[in-house]
Amino acid sequence: MSNHIEYAFYVFGWLLITGVVYIYGHWMAKRHWKRMPWRAAPKLTTGFAMVSLLFLGAGEGYIHYMEQHEHREYEENAKQVAAMVAGDLAAMGHERLDEHADRLPVYDEIIAALERWQSRGRVLSIYTMKKNKNGQLYFVVAPPTDYNRNGRIDSDKEQAVSPGTIYRYDVPEIDKAFGGHFAMQPRPTTDKWGRSISAFMPVRRADGTVDAVVGIDYDAAIYEHRLQKERQKAMGMMMAVYFIAAAIYLLALHQQMERKAFAAYKKRLAANEHRLRRLAEMTMEGIIVYANGRIIEVNEAACRLLGYAESELIHLPIDELIVHGSIKFSQPHEERERLEMDLRRKDGTVFPAEIVRRRYDYEGENVTVAAVRDLTEQKQKEQRIRYIANHDELTGLPNKEAMYKTVERCLAQAKRNGQEAAIIFFEVSGIKTINDFYGYAVGDEVLLYLAQVWKEKAGMIIGRWSGNEFLAVVPDSSLEKAEEMAKQLVEVADEPIIVNGIELYITVNAGISIYPKDGEEAKTLIRKADIARYEVRKKAVSDFVFFTEPMANRLHENMAMERDLRRALERDEFELYYQPQIRLHDRSVIGMEALIRWRHPEKGMIPPSLFIPLAEQTGMIIPINEWVMRTACRQTKQLLSQFPHLSVSVNLSPYEFESRRFVDKLARLLDEIGLPPHHLDLEITERMTMDTERALDILPKLKALGVTISMDDFGTGYSSLSYLTDLPIDRLKIDRSFVQHIQGKKDVILPAIIRLGHNIGVKVLAEGVETETEAAYLQGKRCDEAQGYYFSPSLPYEELVRFLTEQHARRQTQELT
Repeated sequence: MSNHIEYAFYVFGWLLITGVVYIYGHWMAKRHWKRMPWRAAPKLTTGFAMVSLLFLGAGEGYIHYMEQHEHREYEENAKQVAAMVAGDLAAMGHERLDEHADRLPVYDEIIAALERWQSRGRVLSIYTMKKNKNGQLYFVVAPPTDYNRNGRIDSDKEQAVSPGTIYRYDVPEIDKAFGGHFAMQPRPTTDKWGRSISAFMPVRRADGTVDAVVGIDYDAAIYEHRLQKERQKAMGMMMAVYFIAAAIYLLALHQQMERKAFAAYKKRLAANEHRLRRLAEMTMEGIIVYANGRIIEVNEAACRLLGYAESELIHLPIDELIVHGSIKFSQPHEERERLEMDLRRKDGTVFPAEIVRRRYDYEGENVTVAAVRDLTEQKQKEQRIRYIANHDELTGLPNKEAMYKTVERCLAQAKRNGQEAAIIFFEVSGIKTINDFYGYAVGDEVLLYLAQVWKEKAGMIIGRWSGNEFLAVVPDSSLEKAEEMAKQLVEVADEPIIVNGIELYITVNAGISIYPKDGEEAKTLIRKADIARYEVRKKAVSDFVFFTEPMANRLHENMAMERDLRRALERDEFELYYQPQIRLHDRSVIGMEALIRWRHPEKGMIPPSLFIPLAEQTGMIIPINEWVMRTACRQTKQLLSQFPHLSVSVNLSPYEFESRRFVDKLARLLDEIGLPPHHLDLEITERMTMDTERALDILPKLKALGVTISMDDFGTGYSSLSYLTDLPIDRLKIDRSFVQHIQGKKDVILPAIIRLGHNIGVKVLAEGVETETEAAYLQGKRCDEAQGYYFSPSLPYEELVRFLTEQHARRQTQELT
């Protein structure tokens, strides 16, 4: 032990606490039990004595350890400083110095550098030493040192040591430093320069060999002060722990004495037991009589209710029957009081009970009589009602309201603990198809299967949000954990689900938001997870994505566009552009394709590729297509007086094609406008004919009206060519992708399509013609018609009229010449 006085204080503190505990224990024994503490709790008292002796012995070892630990930290700091000083000296050319170092210019520079290092707080002096030819140590550079800390060099020992001065002390650490290792004295020493603790570091030459040793003397007073602080801290910690142990001992002793005192008290109540029992047995409810927190009498009904024998209940603390967290019998009460709490039977089972209690003064003693009634059946009914209110009836998962509260609790916990949390919003696609084909019972079985699988997923709470939508919350979740949880949810769709021997396929799409990155409120995080889910549902396979702000922006833009789209028809913002269709052999205009454009008042011209998919999703495509059909027919009717052979092509949407009333609506439209039916060409896609039975039902009805039918984008679909001859079409429109590769591999396909069209008796029109080379090539392959930027881009109605007029005038000129 470095300081005997401090250790004496430690022993004194130990004796003081031990004495206080002994005196207080005797005071408690005299007050509560009238006997010595040793008689009340002999094992407890013996254990405390052994712990006290252990603390006395272990304290010295712990204090010594902390002192050594502080020395190691001091040594590590000294090593870092010495390494920096040695590095500076080597860089400044210290290896050139010897016994006559003061003759060299570099000597003054090194002196100045060492003085700067000496100016730091803990350092007393810094010097360098080398060995001469006789193996003696001599000083090389040793600047003056202000040992008195008065800011002046005012004594002989404070003067600079001349180079070559022999160092005559035997210090093992210096030899270790010359061996290439840092060394520090284990304890302070006193020499003619004062009291200090020294550290030594080798100074190496450029080739790595040791040239000299730099010595740094640290102020021993500062060093010993740091050790003293560590000793005092260790002593304080040991005393605090010992004080806590003494407090625990006193609390345990107090409890033991209370039990002993109560054993004496129960004898005074024995005379009243028979009288109270006869009264209590007259009721079917359990009766418990207790005083000072302990049971003194029970009836037979209470024994049956609690599962104890009467002898086991008597003198049992009343609190042992009450489940932790329930209301306790602790406050005095004069009037009758009705309470509800959970009680615990002897076998450990818990049941809810209704308690009616009242305090009585009986023969000078305050006792409480409590009537106990089992509420298990009533609570089960209430629990069933609560379960129905918070769980989905089909799957048994938490319902929407319960999940919202769960998310709020999870976020509150994450906020308290500084954690992250993930919200996963996912939907099951394909349930509607299963319900339509196999019935709702099969669809319910699929949802039950999925719910059972998801319930078994550890680390997350899953609930049914609505219909085929579910919500999962993952507490304490990083991005990696959220991704793993989402994979577990989505991978359920990897294999078919077998119901009644039928293989059923579904897809699961999930969106994920992270707290607090994506928001801090439940409503915000659920909405953003739903936005991400909406983004991933565009894929045809099961997948998941994390929410990003661009998703919300796109959704807001889509919502704004949907809002504007619903008003566009009312505000007359749509326009029709027409792209002329050319007969190749004489380059005359024989028709035009009507193409819709949206002139937004703020965003300008919006192409169909941006708003048509949205119109299809929202159902706006039907009124928009009706407007296109009506406008195209009306404007074409106006042109027929000047261009009697002109026809207009209008794209037919799948929604109109599948509508049972479309044929009747088109007939009324043609009759209302007065457009001859053969001037209207309806364009259908190859995919719309994949349901051949449906196509063979509606196409003849359209043909019966007198309109012509073109198959658009031919060659890009998947319909069988065997049905092509059965479809009543008039023209095949070749997709641009075939035209732009007339010199490539598709050069073989394009002529084949043209021959196919001619062989089945229909005309062939090529789309996207942009060069004379393409036009000449198509004409050479006997393609009938073409359209594209080479002939004309799509034009608004007024420009189309000028274009047709110019083409008509040019053709008349050619005929005259």
